Amino acid sequence: MRHLIVLAASLLAVFTLRAQDTLNLVTVTSENRSSIQNLTTQEPLVTVSRIPAAQAQTLEQLLRLCPSIDIRERGGKSVQTDIGIRGGSPDQTMIQLNGVDFTDARTGHQSHSLPVDSDIIGGMDLIEGIGGNTGLTGAVNVRTRMSGENYLRANLTGGRYGYAYGNLSGSLRTAGDRLTLFGAGSLRRSDGYRPCTDFTNWNTYGRVLFESGQAGTFDAQAGWQKRDFGAAGFYSLAYPEQYEKTSTALASLRWMKTAGSFSLAAWVSYRKNYDCFQLIRGDASKVPYNHHQTDNFGAHAAAGYHWRGGTTTLVTDYACHYILSTVLGDDIPTGAVPAWRLPVPGYDRTYTKWKVRHTGDFFLRHAWEGRRVGLQASLGAAISPYGTAPLWNAHLDWRPAQRWHLDAGVSQSMRLPSFTDLYYTAPGHKGNPDLQPEKALTVKTGAAYRLGPVILGATGFYRRGLNIIDWVRESADADWQCMQLTRLDTWGADLRAEYRSGTWLRSITLLYGHLWSDKESGGMISEYALDYMRNKLSINVMLSPWSDRLDLQLTGTLYDRAGNYAAADHTTQSYKPYFLLNGNLGFETGLIKRGSFRLYLEAENILNTPYFDFGGLPMPGLWLNGGLMVRL
Repeated sequence: MRHLIVLAASLLAVFTLRAQDTLNLVTVTSENRSSIQNLTTQEPLVTVSRIPAAQAQTLEQLLRLCPSIDIRERGGKSVQTDIGIRGGSPDQTMIQLNGVDFTDARTGHQSHSLPVDSDIIGGMDLIEGIGGNTGLTGAVNVRTRMSGENYLRANLTGGRYGYAYGNLSGSLRTAGDRLTLFGAGSLRRSDGYRPCTDFTNWNTYGRVLFESGQAGTFDAQAGWQKRDFGAAGFYSLAYPEQYEKTSTALASLRWMKTAGSFSLAAWVSYRKNYDCFQLIRGDASKVPYNHHQTDNFGAHAAAGYHWRGGTTTLVTDYACHYILSTVLGDDIPTGAVPAWRLPVPGYDRTYTKWKVRHTGDFFLRHAWEGRRVGLQASLGAAISPYGTAPLWNAHLDWRPAQRWHLDAGVSQSMRLPSFTDLYYTAPGHKGNPDLQPEKALTVKTGAAYRLGPVILGATGFYRRGLNIIDWVRESADADWQCMQLTRLDTWGADLRAEYRSGTWLRSITLLYGHLWSDKESGGMISEYALDYMRNKLSINVMLSPWSDRLDLQLTGTLYDRAGNYAAADHTTQSYKPYFLLNGNLGFETGLIKRGSFRLYLEAENILNTPYFDFGGLPMPGLWLNGGLMVRL
């Protein structure tokens, strides 16, 4: 109740402020997509205008319907989520925020922890063919909304399981429309849908964009997130009272400049993460807590030359991954770490392990754009403690007719083992310090057709993975071990059909994704690489049956996962298909002066379907929430 009172007070404060704004959400389809990035394709996954306000309050929920993305949640409201791309593991997925890499080097479980809510997201893209030492299967780029408008918006939600959510955000454009300021803050909490699944999540985020004709464009962002959540069996069913506390701070500064035939870009980034994992909640005397502190530094520079034959670009990146831990890494040599950094903040412990890893890459890229055909290719190398590895990609775009768009691409990628893969040793888990980098060759082709309100699309791909890292065990009673699969071949296809209309039937979208892998487990139980989403079929309907102010969205999805899992009774079980139905009903009006407000009711898992994304971890049944959004 205390949390709701605080959030309500924040909401009421909105009515005392006045800001000039329009009433509609802004469609953001492209932002800061520099032509000098070394990428093969950038495919829009989510665009904010296609989603009713407050339909989903986490970025993971926005991505859940995408056929090429596998969202595996361990708790309610995406409190702990793994994001995989086309059969890949979370460690193989690069996570970007406005084009800047903020992937966690310790574990893919933390990479999704960005301090942003769906309220401030303008869109998300899938990037494939990206180079470097991360992102074997690609990257998900989250773009925050920078509309250039002045506005203030508040969102307040409450619902089942003691759920409360509040978000306050705003944007201001000044200095002759050259300076844009944006800020947001939120609180999300719940008592949990079963024992030890309670959580509290704080987010704060700010971004500054300054456009100067002579000096170029400066883009700065910073954010902070604090999460505490019960992790009932999240990482081991044998321990139902697990608990985790994390805090993440990140920041970046980017500069872009065009001077005649040259394009220049550079940015620096920093991400710091604290993690405290409790195998037995609140009792370190039985099993000591695991503490980790990671620092990720990044730098990027690129120079492009535009000439008659296209654009030629030289790109280089550098990253430093630094970890202090009580369990991960090598023993800290005497004097290697300053004494003031050794104590664990807030606990009577000291870090005893550490690891520092420096990586880099460079690319030479060329792109040419004709009236109907576009070509681009890059050649480069990734440098790491494991040596130097060649990386390359090539891509073709072809528009044979006005309504058609065809594309094809091929890329060579790699990924270094995470610190958890290498060093994590705990009851039931054993890391492997002898792991080598993963490598993959991916071929992809796609087609899109649009005729009036109808949009059709198809994508097919093949990925040949070598030295694929996975956590496996021989039986339900055995320990998890980190091992490398010699080869993992994956085929897949995504299909999309969409009808958009200005009538009461706003849109209907049908999405289907299929994956198949030829690597059998040979009796081994896999945690990631072999437990891929085999089939995903979704239908999304958006209606305004009674008036333009009232909208209804219904989404039904059938999930079919391959692989098996170890159940709580120590038997091996196969994943079974399940169907989820979600709905959102909203009423929006402009009755307040120079603004609007929206009332909404959302229902997750309307049919109360028993299901789980990870074997043995039951997810919530019917979850009802209601809320109010105000925009000035």
